[in-house]
Amino acid sequence: MTFTLPDAADADSPLKAEELQVLRGQYEKEGFYVGVQTKFNYAWGLIKSSSRNEQQEGVRLLSDIFRNAPERRRECLYYLALGNYKLGNYAEARRYNDLLLEHEPANLQASSLRGLIDDKVAKEGLMGVAILSGVAIAAGVVGALTHTYIFINNRGEVPTSKSDSCPSAQGLRQGHSYMYTEYCAFISPLRAS
Repeated sequence: MTFTLPDAADADSPLKAEELQVLRGQYEKEGFYVGVQTKFNYAWGLIKSSSRNEQQEGVRLLSDIFRNAPERRRECLYYLALGNYKLGNYAEARRYNDLLLEHEPANLQASSLRGLIDDKVAKEGLMGVAILSGVAIAAGVVGALTHTYIFINNRGEVPTSKSDSCPSAQGLRQGHSYMYTEYCAFISPLRAS
């Protein structure tokens, strides 16, 4: 008997609720003595689900099969990769998929999934870079303001006006005088009121 796996694009088409209920019913009916095939079928249905909780349960069941049924590891590798892909765990998805491709380099299904994983990583990687850039800029601005404030307080000088209370920037390390004088100009109106 040959087991044919669907294309990776099939991941986006969940089972109908009635179909998943049939798999769940069989799984629950077998209870403590559930067979590997029944557990695998139910996990497969859960992985295809659009519910995150069901996908997580499917990955958990497949992980259990992978550990305890060596003869089913090849099938589990693909669906573990697919389940982790759907959950957004791209590093895990890639790890399982690459393991499968090591053993079956011509596996078109795994190659298709690799493309999907790479596309998501590239897309989300660019968004991550943009978010990190914004955070870094904000941290730099806060750091610059904090540095100037702490610098002045460490010297024991809190300026009240630019003309008489702001000490000169002599003796400051190069590059700090600009921030120092900007702080004096900024704080003067606040202290005058």
